[in-house]
Amino acid sequence: MTSLLGGLVLLSAFAGYLLLAHASVSTISAILAFGVAALLYLVTDELLVEAHEVEEKPVSTLCLFAGFLVFWAIQLMNS
Repeated sequence: MTSLLGGLVLLSAFAGYLLLAHASVSTISAILAFGVAALLYLVTDELLVEAHEVEEKPVSTLCLFAGFLVFWAIQLMNS
């Protein structure tokens, strides 16, 4: 079953490549933005329910903000 799903992902990626090979940058950006928003919604929906079931620890909050700071610093270095 897992290899079937993996094959489906590869087939879908190839189909997406063929369909979007000559698409403009703004079209690809819009498609990626929609996909990211959908994934963020799904992940947030699942994780928020589980986050309220577990006691919060200061270390996990520190790691969360440290991760944001690392990616923010990387973005600043690239611009």
